[in-house]
Amino acid sequence: MDKILIIGASGLLGSRLMALGKEKYHMFGTYNTHSVDGNDVFKLDVNKRNDVFKLVEDIKPDFVVDTHALHNVDYCETHPEETWMVNVDGTRNVAEISKRVGAKYAYISTDYVFDGKKLVYTEKDKPNPLSYYAKTKWAAEMILEALDVNYVAARTAVMYGLSGKGKLPFVLWLIGKLQANETVKIVTDQHNNPTFADNLVNILFRLFELDEKGLFHATGKDCLSRYEFSKIVARKFDLNEDLIEPITTPELNQIAKRPEKVNMNNNKVERVTGIKTLTVNDGLNILKEQLVD
Repeated sequence: MDKILIIGASGLLGSRLMALGKEKYHMFGTYNTHSVDGNDVFKLDVNKRNDVFKLVEDIKPDFVVDTHALHNVDYCETHPEETWMVNVDGTRNVAEISKRVGAKYAYISTDYVFDGKKLVYTEKDKPNPLSYYAKTKWAAEMILEALDVNYVAARTAVMYGLSGKGKLPFVLWLIGKLQANETVKIVTDQHNNPTFADNLVNILFRLFELDEKGLFHATGKDCLSRYEFSKIVARKFDLNEDLIEPITTPELNQIAKRPEKVNMNNNKVERVTGIKTLTVNDGLNILKEQLVD
């Protein structure tokens, strides 16, 4: 049975990797700030290089999926040194020891590496990140190539699904607000491809099984504004969509720049894996069934 190590097992993607992988693989996980129960789950700070090396050498995984990062885009903009340390140096630590033990390494990147000036983005398009967060994610991608690691890098966007620990993912946060009959203001001028976490999990496992290498776009099928996405969520869960009020990005006074529209082309990952990336409708249908269960 292959051994798979999830760095960041407490988050949305990490927790779904752990849950969906356990039937087929021997799963190991790490956490930092939000503890996770389990015999094969360990506390780990990716910036403590010796600790990272010892843990990975002890486990000797076949596949390492690295989901860790500082994700708060505005926080990253005002804390550049900490962001670089976590998002770049921490990634290098995990990638280097993965290479040493002969493990395939998966890195989770972002659609924010692009500036949103192009209609559709493929893996061949050159990034032009607008925020410091996105710059560190692109820098980590380039380091993986320079290290000559057996890696896959999956660029994804606006993930939703059953929650891990810590900050609620967007869809669950929105559902909670609408169920409480609270008004929410959602931007109309930021467009991305909402990604159902379980769909991405299946893609990552398939890329491992096929021993693929390199860069892949792995998002949902539809490119929507956050406002459009929110209205669909409200209707899907029979909630009051009138509580969702449109707002524009300048009104938010966000510190970091965001691209206005990044539409990701997933043709490569679909062709290689044989897995279709899900529409918002299909992803939300599955999530609705999971929440009922």
